Amino acid sequence: SACAAGRSHDSGKEEHDPMIQRYGNFLTKAFCMILLLAALGKYQTGASLKAEKEAENAAAIEEVEAYNREIRKQIAAAGASDEAAPEETESPYKDGSFEGSADGFGGPIRVAVTIEGGDLTKVEVLEAGGEDPAYFSQAQAVIDEILSTQGVAVDTVSGATFSSTGLINAVTEALRAASK
Repeated sequence: SACAAGRSHDSGKEEHDPMIQRYGNFLTKAFCMILLLAALGKYQTGASLKAEKEAENAAAIEEVEAYNREIRKQIAAAGASDEAAPEETESPYKDGSFEGSADGFGGPIRVAVTIEGGDLTKVEVLEAGGEDPAYFSQAQAVIDEILSTQGVAVDTVSGATFSSTGLINAVTEALRAASK
């Protein structure tokens, strides 16, 4: 009869509802998992890019430091020689103000480095708007170290590693611009 056919059709619908619900839950969970994996992949890509940039910066720091070591050797050799020429003790840097920038913890850090008489005399932070003030104030201790050593081969500040690394890398970039 028509009623029996309608009821069996309705009861067939009820039989499928738990199955649809079960597969619907599975599909929802699978979709969430895919979104989670995509987010993790995006994070990993960002972390990889940051690691590559840090490796490039480390190579640049080593390049500047190797150049500084060579100049120091020449200066030491010139000091040991009675016939030392002034050109042999010349600074590796041009006098003037030079800018550099690098990524810190909260974004770009921009500095100006002043070279006078071949010496690194001043490091001024021009921009660090994304940095946390408490950590950044600790990180700025590397500036005194950079000035006293006349180079960027200084330790980062524990507790403000990313900010101090950003400062060191920004100064490295500025010194690269100041190189003769």
